[in-house]
Amino acid sequence: MEDYSRGSLSPVQRFAAELRRLRIGAGDPQLRTIAARAQCSQATVSEALNGHRLPSEMLTRRLVTALGGDWEWWKEFWRTVRTEQDDLKHPSGDPPPRTHEAQMICYADAPAFYRAATDRLRAARREIRLTYVRLHPPDHWVSSEVATYYEAVLQWAREHAGESTSVRRIIGVPERDGVPPPTYLAWLQKHQAEIRDVYAYEARVMSWNSSCAWYNTGLLDDSVTFLSFSGAGRQQLTGFSVEGPVFLAHFASMFDRAWGALETLDDYVARQRR
Repeated sequence: MEDYSRGSLSPVQRFAAELRRLRIGAGDPQLRTIAARAQCSQATVSEALNGHRLPSEMLTRRLVTALGGDWEWWKEFWRTVRTEQDDLKHPSGDPPPRTHEAQMICYADAPAFYRAATDRLRAARREIRLTYVRLHPPDHWVSSEVATYYEAVLQWAREHAGESTSVRRIIGVPERDGVPPPTYLAWLQKHQAEIRDVYAYEARVMSWNSSCAWYNTGLLDDSVTFLSFSGAGRQQLTGFSVEGPVFLAHFASMFDRAWGALETLDDYVARQRR
């Protein structure tokens, strides 16, 4: 790897330069060839090669594999670049303001909760961290407010595809003897296809075998935390939100620790197919 100066190129530009070197070393295949191998669009390949934004870890792995690169090396390089991006977003000399004041809002029912979450999500500026840990996949919900919320997540990721924004979702999949329910696996495969070219969105999978659903979190920037709790029925849910960076920081720390240890959605689906 060339010793690019951090002052001359941004982290994403350095990453793109190395990706172009990998392409040349692979015989300089055409964009459509790389796209076919990586199962993504030519526009996606072009954006990654030209440094328009940092591709997700899942997409990077597909591109590196398509070009015959060493994924273990590239995985560490990608994470280094991602860390540099995060450092640029939060310079050490300018920490985000912190306050111990917090405001809680409780919601009467699931539609009210999801309406509020959708409104705040659309106003997010930089980072969204979400968990979905339930016994049934998201498409079992019949409420229009829930459908609007899930579409809003992907729409935000599509519209905020700059290098300084991201949506990360942890999906908790109920398993029995290491095998997810067929309906859950079908939804994971569908979700994998719909996010394939969404740069700012990444998903990882947490296997679990609990007989009941977990609580779920929605962490928006460094300001508001949404917490939801499943009821006895499939459609039941209660929840509340809390304004305040100190409260959010607790859940953000747990989320980030879990994220680093979990399997990517691509890897999980591929393993279940074997």
